[in-house]
Amino acid sequence: MAEKQKPDYLVDISAGHRYRNQSREYQRLYYKWRTDPANRYGYSFVYDKRLRTYVDGEGYLTETPVQNERKALRNCCRLTCMTLLIMTVFTVVKIIVMQLVFGISDGARTYYSEFSSGFTGYRDGAVYALMTLNLLEYIMPLIFLKATTRMPTKIAVPLKKSRKGSTVSAVTMMLVIMVIGRIFNSFTAFVLQKLKIDIPYYDYIEAASPLAQVISSLVQHVVIAILIEMIFRGYLLQLFRQFGDTFAVIVTSIAGCLMLFDLTQVPYMFCVGVFSGVVTIRSGSIKDTCIMRVSARSINFLVTLAAGYIGGFTGRFIQLCFCTAVMVGAIFVYIRINNNRRWSFEIGRSDTALGMGEKLRTLFVSPAFWIWVLMAFAVSIWTVRLL
Repeated sequence: MAEKQKPDYLVDISAGHRYRNQSREYQRLYYKWRTDPANRYGYSFVYDKRLRTYVDGEGYLTETPVQNERKALRNCCRLTCMTLLIMTVFTVVKIIVMQLVFGISDGARTYYSEFSSGFTGYRDGAVYALMTLNLLEYIMPLIFLKATTRMPTKIAVPLKKSRKGSTVSAVTMMLVIMVIGRIFNSFTAFVLQKLKIDIPYYDYIEAASPLAQVISSLVQHVVIAILIEMIFRGYLLQLFRQFGDTFAVIVTSIAGCLMLFDLTQVPYMFCVGVFSGVVTIRSGSIKDTCIMRVSARSINFLVTLAAGYIGGFTGRFIQLCFCTAVMVGAIFVYIRINNNRRWSFEIGRSDTALGMGEKLRTLFVSPAFWIWVLMAFAVSIWTVRLL
């Protein structure tokens, strides 16, 4: 039996919301999910055009699209902050376990100053324990998001087929951002070392055993890279798309840049988050962002590893050659993209009842947001290493 059509005088604002570069199935599943009466994290607003009660431009209506959207947005902001708090708690546990059990401070992070004297390497037990804790730091939030939102996987982790050209272009541009980040971080490290403060290379595990190094590298730079994209460009970005794509990109970028617990990385990782969010929306999939993050993390690690082991002038020369090659390659890719008019950072307008300022205010006045920010800031200060 065909589904009964709603009368023309009933208007559903969510039914007219279209998500860019997504299939009809995605649109259908998203509409069904967000309009489910039992779903606290979606919203809809159906009103009867026959009603003519009017007072001061509003009438006697007890609900408006603004009220419905604000309520759902508050719940989504609270959910996001709870997810980030789970990640923060696991980070704290990791630091404590590595210190008490293995005598390794600062969560076994590798710092800039250590590359001048080469790698020391941790024994296998410490490496595998650290890998396990790192995996839990991202797997548990994913389980929490899946159980709480009950969002269909086809929405939460969109996997449309990408064009080869767009993937190559996205990876190249990501490598450019990575190179700029390396230069910025090296300069920041140089300045802070004058103040006797060291900053870390994040997610680099130094293993004494070659096998442990290979396994840990695969976990850190492939598995965890994909898990990160599933959280930030998967569940969280898709969750916030109902409030507008631009807002969704901004929120997930803010969330992602503080999760490294290193204040010096905030500008760089915010840019990475914005670029990854734009790529996800324009491609309609997280495939390209997964490939981008895996490629950038792996290549960055290999260059750092080679330069660290070689050391001295030769090590710095290797890094310089790599950065130069990426920038030269990016020039050719940009010319090709520009000629074909296949890329821009514009993601289209997707306005909703709430303005951008009101959406950001809703996020920033959330108590859960400030609890998470304070915890992230405290962990960042806790793990600062003085030279």
